[in-house]
Amino acid sequence: MLPDVTLPLPASLASLLAVFGPLFTAPSFHTFCGLACGFLAQTGKRTVCGMLAGAGLSRAWPHDRAHWFFARARWNPDDLGLAVARLVVALLVPAGEPVVVAIDDTLFRRRGKNTLILSFRVSRGCDLRRPVVDSVADGTLAA
Repeated sequence: MLPDVTLPLPASLASLLAVFGPLFTAPSFHTFCGLACGFLAQTGKRTVCGMLAGAGLSRAWPHDRAHWFFARARWNPDDLGLAVARLVVALLVPAGEPVVVAIDDTLFRRRGKNTLILSFRVSRGCDLRRPVVDSVADGTLAA
């Protein structure tokens, strides 16, 4: 078993992190809390080493414990994201009010027969009066 170090968490942070407890096993949740504290406390890059240093755990925990958490621990990032979204809505949106979500998906490629959105690709050597059409609404590729 990995050595356990008691994390001195403020009550407010402990209550927020407790919401995510059911998403993890007990050892994974303990690691998650340590990494979350390090993520919040770290002023530099938010790397695994930085999170361990930010939480003051770089000498108390083996470095591979954090890597094991991200690579092999039993938890689902989608479930965690949904739990974060529910927590944010519960804390910041008044009851009964609609939630407006703006999504920017410009980083996703749109290709193939299921593409429903028209997209343009412009390069430096391209004539801007005649952009290259990557895909069209019916899913066929055109040039």
